[in-house]
Amino acid sequence: MRTNIYYWKCDNPLPVQEKLVYNDKYKLADITDLVREIARHHFGGDPLRIESSGSAGNHYAYVIVYPDKEIFFRSDDGKIDDDYMDAEEAAMNLARKQGIPVPEVFATDTSKKVFHVRYQLMEKIPGERMSNFYQDGTLDKKNVSRELGRHLAWLHSIKLDGFGFFNTDVLKNDKKIVGLNKTNREYFETKLDDHLRYLRDAQFLTSQELRDIERLIERFGNHLDIQCGSMVHKDIAFWNMVGTPTKVNAIVDWDDVISGDPVDDLAVVRCFYGEDIFLPLLNGYKEIAPLPDDFTPRMWLYMIRNMLWKAVFRTFMKYFEMDAKSALLNQDKKSTLKEFTRSQLFLAVNELKKM
Repeated sequence: MRTNIYYWKCDNPLPVQEKLVYNDKYKLADITDLVREIARHHFGGDPLRIESSGSAGNHYAYVIVYPDKEIFFRSDDGKIDDDYMDAEEAAMNLARKQGIPVPEVFATDTSKKVFHVRYQLMEKIPGERMSNFYQDGTLDKKNVSRELGRHLAWLHSIKLDGFGFFNTDVLKNDKKIVGLNKTNREYFETKLDDHLRYLRDAQFLTSQELRDIERLIERFGNHLDIQCGSMVHKDIAFWNMVGTPTKVNAIVDWDDVISGDPVDDLAVVRCFYGEDIFLPLLNGYKEIAPLPDDFTPRMWLYMIRNMLWKAVFRTFMKYFEMDAKSALLNQDKKSTLKEFTRSQLFLAVNELKKM
């Protein structure tokens, strides 16, 4: 289970040197032959071809092509004990019932009894990663953002017990979704001290900046005390959506789903995008559900927390040294990824200081 984890890709126990493999994983550990075996096991017969999706992150992703269908395949590398694909499937099934566009899951196997990896097979959604349209300037920002806001409002209407990552033991044994943490504040503070000290030691934050952030979290911490969790995707960005320049066909990559505060999901969007995306998204959201009265301080508080773990992850994964990562996040291409990361963090810090 994901105990004592704030964000899996950042906090999982795999040594950093092994995490760095994921930056070039398809060249270093291509698993096409294994994917073909799994495809035969589930669907019978040989696929016409298997194509790497090139997806970033800690999962391997391939498209399995048959004459009459295409299947999307995801797997871990079997190196660490993580059965969270079971939680993903449960979350996606609930989201589908609520009308959220997500792929249908055909099979999930986290047992490693037949194959040495944990894997998932799901519907291949037509369309492209919507970050492609965002980057090339063809995305209908206003209407797509409003549509996304409505989807998020419906997603957040799914209420859950507990907070943080799902307890996969309870999920398997009792078929119930329950967060591992008793309170939202407890989840928020998971690994917080470790992240702050790491960023100070890596000279991303000065000691004074660290103290300022600690004081702001203490000052505004009462806004974390919510009574009930909601389903929170926790990684809403255009590279986790498939569609067209004018429509979201599916929200994908539910690896980080939690029970949490809806404002946290909205703050994640603000970590990546400016007001041209964020404001129409909020307008779409409010068509379905109201924002809380204390939305503004909560949003900046969650933005700080999310930018802290992102800064940790981007530092040890050496993203600040990779031009491709900078291009992905910075549409204007005027700043380095490190500059962009600091600017987003201190946007939230300075806005909270004004309150």
